[in-house]
Amino acid sequence: MSTQPRSKAFYAEAPVSKQAATIAIGAAGGLLFLSIGIPAGAMSGAMAMLALVGASPVLANRVIGQMSPPTRYAAMLVSGVSIGASVTLDTLRNILAYPASVIGMMFCVITMVALSSFISIRFSRWDRETAVLAAVPGAMAYILSIVMTSGANAPRVVAVQMFRVFFLVALVPLFIAETGVTLTSITARPADTPLIFISECAIGGLVGYLFTRLKLAGGMMLGAMFVSGAFHATGYATGRAPTFFLISGQVLIGCWSGSRFVGFDWSSLLRDGPSMLASIAVSVIVSAGFAATMATLLHQPFGATFLAYSPGGFEAMTVLAMALGLDPFYVAAHHLARFFLLNIGVPILWSTWIARKRKI
Repeated sequence: MSTQPRSKAFYAEAPVSKQAATIAIGAAGGLLFLSIGIPAGAMSGAMAMLALVGASPVLANRVIGQMSPPTRYAAMLVSGVSIGASVTLDTLRNILAYPASVIGMMFCVITMVALSSFISIRFSRWDRETAVLAAVPGAMAYILSIVMTSGANAPRVVAVQMFRVFFLVALVPLFIAETGVTLTSITARPADTPLIFISECAIGGLVGYLFTRLKLAGGMMLGAMFVSGAFHATGYATGRAPTFFLISGQVLIGCWSGSRFVGFDWSSLLRDGPSMLASIAVSVIVSAGFAATMATLLHQPFGATFLAYSPGGFEAMTVLAMALGLDPFYVAAHHLARFFLLNIGVPILWSTWIARKRKI
């Protein structure tokens, strides 16, 4: 069976000059969104600006470039240290609610994938492989590795996965703010001393490297989060990351997400736009419904629960929680649990349901 051609997105790594230009454009967008008071504006502004510039083939090819692994690791390291600084006694007490909430999240994922796939197959006439892989939330790199060895329509899967993250990062902060949730300023506390921050980055980088070698989702960010969290839980550190690094980490995560639009086939939006929007809308509605239910049952803030259940990536949703002043550890725990669920569940689904349907 022949496979669909690869989307040009996600593959070519750019020269340093293009990466510098990408970060500069993203930083301009992030500062613009922050200046007009958009929640989590540093990350969402960077991503939106790069997506906008990337809509022009000329500018996209000449100016924007994919971020290199060292730049991505730096973004995750600084963001992880910033997230770990949010650890409080309330964070530790919330751990008691994690098991029940994670179980709810698993049912949410199953419902989300089933409904979204059904709509894509029934109304948009997508094939099963494409519909299922497009519906699986928040495991973009893993799903793309399957797409390239399957009969799925790769451009469609890439488009749904990319625009779902774009929608969440760009619009969810505004949605959460409109629900009446009190958002805490990330710069409300004084910054940690340079020595403490450097120590967190150095140790966090080592632990993050180990986690990355173990192939944990967002390993660099996760390692930095744990180290910084330990610093703050023990009282060795009591502040937050310096403002420059705190904002820079968010901008770089936004640039990473936005640069993925380089080489994107924008004409696919004209062909498959309604189908993509339907798939994304179902995913978001289902996650919001489950989040509202579990937030009520477990007495958790809706904003944090919604981000925990949202069909976005580990890095983006965790950074978004931190930027909005919500509990990033609660959000990270759910996305990490979902990553393991998908790593186990998708191969089983693929070898049973999909394979059986092919034989019929």
